[in-house]
Amino acid sequence: MPPAMKNPSKGTSKKPAAAKAAAAGKPPAVPRNIAAVLGRKPSRKAAREMLLLETRRLRAMFSEIAERYVANTEGEIASVIAAIEARTLPAEKIEGMLKAVRALTVKPQKGRRKDLSRIENTVETLLKALEE
Repeated sequence: MPPAMKNPSKGTSKKPAAAKAAAAGKPPAVPRNIAAVLGRKPSRKAAREMLLLETRRLRAMFSEIAERYVANTEGEIASVIAAIEARTLPAEKIEGMLKAVRALTVKPQKGRRKDLSRIENTVETLLKALEE
């Protein structure tokens, strides 16, 4: 046997597990079932890395949704402005629309979802008034 295959401290050879099993008359070791390995609970480090990855994905998803929401709402506001500029409106309609806009109370510095909802409702009110 070549000297590289011997362990000088123990005097035994370093054969691969499959070679040892074949020499002993046993069938070669079957690789683990991949499904069983994947179904195993991940280590704390792996779970932490997965959590970080998923949280970063959640953040990107949130940003994308927020950008689309802002773009859609700004588009609706732009259409209201264009409609007001394009035609002459009766004085009563203008007063009603002004009342709706002035009734809007928001606190932009707080960045609350309910403020966005209030703005969206006001825009819908203006669009409905323009359709009448």
